[in-house]
Amino acid sequence: MGKKRKLRKSLHKREIDDAPALVICVGKSCARREVSRQLAEQTRAYATASGARVRVAVLGCLHVCKKGPVAATWPDIEFHKRVDFVRACRLVDELAAENPDVPEKTCPIEHAP
Repeated sequence: MGKKRKLRKSLHKREIDDAPALVICVGKSCARREVSRQLAEQTRAYATASGARVRVAVLGCLHVCKKGPVAATWPDIEFHKRVDFVRACRLVDELAAENPDVPEKTCPIEHAP
């Protein structure tokens, strides 16, 4: 089964239909779990604070190891490697901009504590 198909199947199980989402891998092969989980928490907080209607979800493994942290955009399914907080915020902003109900936001320049 291909990577996109596995991601699609996992997200349908979680009932994330076609709503925009940023999926962050928290598997142990690409980055330390603490790093990935912290990235997910910070990105989720940014999405909430900015008013973006983008869900930030985590999955055990996106099967794109060794170049993590790894994130994928949903529903268009694009994989992004070596994602840091600023890049994750930009991805949230891009997903929000694709949703006409949400105004475009700007990503913070500095890394959040």
